[in-house]
This record gives sequence, C-alpha cells and structure tokens, in this order.
Amino acid sequence: MGESASEGLNLQNCGVLINYDMPWNPMRVEQRIGRIDRIGQRYETVRIHNFYYDGTVEAKVYRKLRDRINAFATVVGNLQPILAKVPTFIEQAAMSADPEEEDVLMSEFDSVLNAPLRPGIEAMVTMDLDADLAEIQKPIPPTPFTPETIEHLFTTSTILKSTGVIFQLKDEKTWLLTYKNREYMITFYPDMFDEIPSLRLMNFGEPLFAEFLQMTQNL
Repeated sequence: MGESASEGLNLQNCGVLINYDMPWNPMRVEQRIGRIDRIGQRYETVRIHNFYYDGTVEAKVYRKLRDRINAFATVVGNLQPILAKVPTFIEQAAMSADPEEEDVLMSEFDSVLNAPLRPGIEAMVTMDLDADLAEIQKPIPPTPFTPETIEHLFTTSTILKSTGVIFQLKDEKTWLLTYKNREYMITFYPDMFDEIPSLRLMNFGEPLFAEFLQMTQNL
C-alpha cells in the first residue's frame, strides 16, 4: 500500500492491508492501519500483510518488532519512544557497508527492545496515588474574600451608603439591612447562617451580595 493510506484516506470498507513498501518509520505503518481499523469497519478481523526483502535491515528490524509486540500487549508500555528511534537506526544500518558494524547496530537495537518498557501497573497506580495524595494535602491558600473582609467592605462603603443601603448591627455577626425600602436580616458568617437559616448569607450565590459587590467595584 502506498503512502496515500497514511495521508487522509479512510478505508474502513477494506478488510485487508498489504504493505509492499515498508517505510523506515514504523509509525507510518501504524497510520496506515489506523485508516482501516477505525469506526465503521465492517469486518470483525482486519488482516495486515507486510512484504519486504529477506535479509535486509528492514526485514530484521520489523521481525524483531513483531516478536516484541507480545510484550507490549502484556506490559503497560509506551511503544512510541522505541518506534521513534527506528528510522535513524535503519538509516545507519542501511548506509553501513560493514557487516560487523551492522551486527553491532542490531545488538544495540536488541538492547533497546529488551529494556524495561515502563513500571508495572501496581507501581504506576501507587505513584499516581502518592502524587494525588500529595496534591490533596497541600494547604489551601486563604481566599481574600473572608467574612470579615466582606463585612468591612460593605458596612463601611460610602458608595453603598450613598445609594440608600443601610447596615445596622443587631447582634454579633447579625445585621439589619435596609435597601430599596425593604429590610433583611443578614449575616456575613457561614457559621451564623448554619445556626439561623432564616438569615440571608451575604456571600457568593446571594443576589444582593453580587449587586453590592458590583456597586463597590464601580468606583
């Protein structure tokens, strides 16, 4: 199959892929397979046939990769970092006129393939959990909008006072708010609101809070 199969053609109606021009970059083969093995594929089994000249560097490399595929299927690993090294390796081996140098390169390639892929699943899960716990346990930075800050901002605001907003302290943490000829019993403190749910909590989510905050910002 030519390069067109890795450059935009979707061939989900096909069930067989024949690669007669094996590229030096195995990722291009993966791209070709992806054009067939995709949503809309009609066949339960997609067959891939790779043709190459026996005895060539490409043949040796692809055979080693094929033998290594089972390891990738059974161990959580990332295939791409290894495949990324293949084009350079094939080029070096193909351009070498010395059989001994090719043998050395093939030995190096074996070492790359036999290297541990990635930590096992349990180790990965443990590392992820440790990282998540460390993130969760980080102290939460204090918000600038504390109840005390909001209380002071609103009850001392000359802008709000000039628009007819009146705050009268009734009890600790409890205020009588007069606004637009209506009266509201309010608090700026969530703990007080929990004790007396009939109060209106002046915080995010309260329409009056949003309106007053907007007014104080339009200085």
